[in-house]
Amino acid sequence: MPDFPYINARVRAMRSRLLDPGRIEELLALPTLDGFIQALNATPYGHDLQEALARFPALQAVDAALARNFYRATTKILSFADGSPRALIEVVLMRWDLMNLLLILRGKHGGTSAEEVTANLIPAGSLNEAALRELAGQPDIPAVVGAFSGLEHVFAAPLAEGLSEYAETEDLFALELRLERFYAQHGLRVARGSGHNQQVVRSLLQDELDATNVKTAFKLQRADLSAEAKTRFFIPGGRIVGEEAFLLLADRQTVEQGMKWLRVQGFPVKTAGDDLTAFERDLDLAMTRAQSGLYLGDPLGIDIVIAYLSLKYNEVKNLRLLARSKQLGIPRDRVRREMVVV
Repeated sequence: MPDFPYINARVRAMRSRLLDPGRIEELLALPTLDGFIQALNATPYGHDLQEALARFPALQAVDAALARNFYRATTKILSFADGSPRALIEVVLMRWDLMNLLLILRGKHGGTSAEEVTANLIPAGSLNEAALRELAGQPDIPAVVGAFSGLEHVFAAPLAEGLSEYAETEDLFALELRLERFYAQHGLRVARGSGHNQQVVRSLLQDELDATNVKTAFKLQRADLSAEAKTRFFIPGGRIVGEEAFLLLADRQTVEQGMKWLRVQGFPVKTAGDDLTAFERDLDLAMTRAQSGLYLGDPLGIDIVIAYLSLKYNEVKNLRLLARSKQLGIPRDRVRREMVVV
């Protein structure tokens, strides 16, 4: 049964195919989307790009190629593993299933077109491109839930359970948190045990839970709810953010007290501010850097896999950003500020 020393040797070889900073700068400097596509064709993304260009117009082809390349990378890693290592890797990859499902639900809730939704999807877990396109093509959230029920995915049950409440209240946030809560519980259950790899995956899930709870608390500052009502949005299981800290952060009167608590505990957050989008982006950046930093962790553990996935995903997001900037003519300096450098 392949274990992580074998898996990591293969993943390190994949790591060597990531684009170096110099190549990213060259792509950033290109003035047109056509030039960007030509240059990207000379990278490890070239094969997927050629296939995508035969099916889609320029920008859509780039999106499809990057998504396909990332999905192939994740399935390749899974092919190296079985048993406990595979189960742990599947839990890590399930985060992308969740992210993609949330994007689809938000798109249906907001009336976004299937094409726009699909452009932002990056398959990685058990939901492949075909499954995601089918879900994105559904007319509304009940139809998404119906289509999802036929995929035999672990998220099917909590999604179906949350549909009746959504139908009554149209509260998408509550449906999203139901899925987040299920993923945390499922992942922590799979990763229970005292081994190093289980501990690393648990820490990853708990850090993501803390980040989710902090983001949720900041959103709740604008809600006219009692403290008791706000607690139903709290997801237990994190390492740092308990219910007390959550309520401090969820109230404008006590948020600074909550922020001080987070900083004392070593939580990667600087300041609150009024720009929630910027705050969440900074928090996501800190999480990305922490996960990428695991590449310097245990060379015989799942650390290497988690770090590679973070680095690869970040590269794909940056390349998507570059492609869009060429299409829209966004100034280079502004694009560089938006890129995530780890």
